[in-house]
Amino acid sequence: MVHIDQNDKFDKLFESIMGLGNAINNFSNNVKSGIDSFLKNFKPTYSVNAVTYFVIPGAPLKRSVNAYHFGKGELSEAKLFFDQAFQKTKELSLVPVELQLIQGNKKLIDEQKLGPVDIVKSAIQHQ
Repeated sequence: MVHIDQNDKFDKLFESIMGLGNAINNFSNNVKSGIDSFLKNFKPTYSVNAVTYFVIPGAPLKRSVNAYHFGKGELSEAKLFFDQAFQKTKELSLVPVELQLIQGNKKLIDEQKLGPVDIVKSAIQHQ
């Protein structure tokens, strides 16, 4: 005759419940991950434009645009890059520079200007 202790029954029941809990948790995480990746398709792309204006006495004013593109839904990465680019540009004292954080193709989310950007822009338009 095999004697089964009440603790053995409890341990087996506990292990089966924990296994079921882990399976439900994994399933829940997979569903959430699937929904997040599906929704990501509908989110906009982002880009950071760095516009540098070159002012050389006696030469025509010029500008250079460098665009850095980020994927769909990557606002936090784009914003972090924007902030780092602003700090680095400020640290290096590169002026006049205009930084733009853009959603999609045209919606301006944030803009920072270092130096007399507006004066240089108006001078370029009047050339």
